[in-house]
Amino acid sequence: QLNVFIQVYARMSEVLGITDDNHVLETFMTKIVTNLKYWGRCEPVISRTLQFLNDLSVGYPFYSISNSLTSITYILLKKLVKIDAVKFMLKNHTSEHFPFLGISDSYSLSDFRCRTTFYTALTRLLMVDLGEDEDEFENFMLPLTVSFETVLQIFNNNFKQEDVKRMLIGLARDLRGIAFALNTKTSYTMLFDWMYPTYLPILQRTIERWYGEPACTTPILKLMAELMQNRSQRLNFDVSSPNGILLFREASKMICTYGNQILSLGSLSKDQIYPMKLKGISICYSALKSALCGNYVSFGVFKLYGDNHFDNVLQAFVKMLLSVSHSDLLQYRKLSQSYYPLLECLTQDHMSFITNLEPPVLLYVLTSISEGLTTLDTVVSSSCCTSLDYIVTYLFKHIAKEGKKPLRCREATQAGQRLLHFMQQNPDVLQQMMSVLMNTIVFEDCRNQWSVSRPLLGLILLNEKYFSELRASLINSQPLPKQEVLAQCFRNLMEGVEQNLSVKNRDRFTQNLSVFRRDVAEALRSDGSTEPCSLDMVS
Repeated sequence: QLNVFIQVYARMSEVLGITDDNHVLETFMTKIVTNLKYWGRCEPVISRTLQFLNDLSVGYPFYSISNSLTSITYILLKKLVKIDAVKFMLKNHTSEHFPFLGISDSYSLSDFRCRTTFYTALTRLLMVDLGEDEDEFENFMLPLTVSFETVLQIFNNNFKQEDVKRMLIGLARDLRGIAFALNTKTSYTMLFDWMYPTYLPILQRTIERWYGEPACTTPILKLMAELMQNRSQRLNFDVSSPNGILLFREASKMICTYGNQILSLGSLSKDQIYPMKLKGISICYSALKSALCGNYVSFGVFKLYGDNHFDNVLQAFVKMLLSVSHSDLLQYRKLSQSYYPLLECLTQDHMSFITNLEPPVLLYVLTSISEGLTTLDTVVSSSCCTSLDYIVTYLFKHIAKEGKKPLRCREATQAGQRLLHFMQQNPDVLQQMMSVLMNTIVFEDCRNQWSVSRPLLGLILLNEKYFSELRASLINSQPLPKQEVLAQCFRNLMEGVEQNLSVKNRDRFTQNLSVFRRDVAEALRSDGSTEPCSLDMVS
């Protein structure tokens, strides 16, 4: 890479007479502004120009050409923001100066995507010297303020719906770019105070009005998902601030609105189901997951003060989930990679919600975990293992403490009893998942062995009889010379493992499982005459 940069700078020095870094940066930025001003209708030029601007905004390392082409890597942001072309962009980011920011019908809605990149780069440059200057931030946001105020004035009047819709799509993409670049609490708070309470409700009304148009809903949902991201602890508001709860309430209303409206579309064709429905659901799940795992909302206060926003969004999650088939959950990667991590968060911190699910819904959730265990996507399979571990651990602890809890813990006891009753009515659910995990360990290329080991111990302790049947099934399927070897492998697997789920005991089982997998593989390879059977005894 160094040689490439040296050649570029050498050529620039030869042709343009550029001999220092500042001149290089000024040349680049002038060209960027020129492209954005005069090539607004040429998407390839705009796209590549903005990508270059984005690279510069993250402090892309350049190489000095002033010292005999000696490479010196350093951050350029301080120099960049002093360049006149950069100052011009920071003060004049309007369609008047940059036509690609316009909402004319001549621009495809897909071309609006570049606006996110533009505002991400621009906001990074703004952040270099922003500090806590709220006036400077307000000045930067002025073009967006004017646009939102325009929408506010005409939203309920006789207006061209298409124009307002395109304006809102552009604003959502702009704001997502800005939000992505604001990674400090101070700067994020400035944005939140700018958006709430005046402008966020406009986006809510947009979802209500155009819920069936993904070109409109997707940018807005993605904006909300970005706002929910607690990247770099930017959402850790002061203890006296209600902003975390206020943000979650707005997200809850938007997710509930979208979820209820999108289900009213009815059945969709195979080519429509993802863009019209599943994509939006996946974004909603990502936003909800970010909120649940962000540690900036105390969810207990909602029930304490009679606020139903948390319960509502969980019910919306269930409604959207039940409208999706298990096959679609795994077929569409973005959907599966948003649903399963969300489920992991729910089983970790909100088991009371899980245990309160109606039996058919709980069965749907557990079946989705079972099917996800076998996927080749390690993100999904690992999340499934973790979710299963939380459920099994919750059930194991309930059984261990049953009858010992005082009256003050009656509610928790009832929640555990509901889950236990469900498992007793559907014993094949956990048995099936034990079979899947054992098959994965014994017969497959297990790429997340540690994750698999965690729920497996709990399953074995809860279903010792069934585990014995699985063990006998594998051993008896092999020739006599191998049977004693495999029996010893299973004895070694549980050696030193106690009847509890303490961290120490789990770690011991994980170590044993690693040795077990290796020894069983060697035993099964020693004679290829017999094909090993599957351990799945209940399917």
